[in-house]
Amino acid sequence: LAMPIRFDAIPGGSFAFSDGNDIPKIGLGVSRIIDQEKMTNAVRAALSAGYRLFDTARIYKNEDMLGLALKTALAELGLKREDIFITTKVLPVNEVPADFMELCIKESLEKLQTDYLDLVLVHYPRDVHNGNDDDERNGPIRKILWQKLEEIRSRGTIRSIGVSNFQIYHLDEMLDYAKVPPVLNQCEYHPYNIEKQLTRYCKKKGIVFQAFSSLLWCHSSSDSSDIFTEPAVKAAAEKHRVSVQTILYSFALSTGIGIIPKSETPARISSNLHDTIKAVLTPDEQTALLALNRSRLYCPGGKPSECI
Repeated sequence: LAMPIRFDAIPGGSFAFSDGNDIPKIGLGVSRIIDQEKMTNAVRAALSAGYRLFDTARIYKNEDMLGLALKTALAELGLKREDIFITTKVLPVNEVPADFMELCIKESLEKLQTDYLDLVLVHYPRDVHNGNDDDERNGPIRKILWQKLEEIRSRGTIRSIGVSNFQIYHLDEMLDYAKVPPVLNQCEYHPYNIEKQLTRYCKKKGIVFQAFSSLLWCHSSSDSSDIFTEPAVKAAAEKHRVSVQTILYSFALSTGIGIIPKSETPARISSNLHDTIKAVLTPDEQTALLALNRSRLYCPGGKPSECI
């Protein structure tokens, strides 16, 4: 594998992976962008603001848009492929999973116009289209997929491998057979769902924890909007002179969690990075927001296309 690429000097800094690579703490999530012009404008704005991490997935159906946008914007700004970090994700399938994973990686490389991927995540611990959480095929298929990812990584086309939406029992199972342990777990995380045990477990095992749905955007019930009127959130926003949205991003970052804010608006893209970096929450503010926990997931279970 190539020498590790360091991202510690970028705005917001980076986390060190257990495999020796780095990942920026703050990235641009592009799951909602399905228009080429908007994608190119968003990527250009993100790179100009200092972002170096871009998060996509096969199921978002926009890897080709991100690939073209990066090619265009990197050239305009005098940056190279090595200056950025690309994450993509692959959902498990119950039929010929190893062959499917091989195909997915090949297609992602082509669509993203790159000869390597910085991070590939198993998007969900089961096939969300065919099966359920109790399907006896889930565990064996996770093993097949992970071993295939390890194999592809050994060829150098993937630098790091990880997971998304995995709980402790999924990770325990994986660590029994993984030759290369997952470097990251991407999950829903915000003051209403702090994943106390899972985040502690990941920290103990050297797995970076990264948040999605920091603003509860993918909510399936009306009470998700309550977070924006919580006194603790509003007080922190007033003190730091930032929006409540910024406080929600800062909450994750201040508690050692990576974030991937989603926006296609240049001004918002910039503020999601720079305002969040400045609004470092005090221990007391963190405690007040942690106390809001409801252990409540607002992302519809089993539908990554709607939420991640």
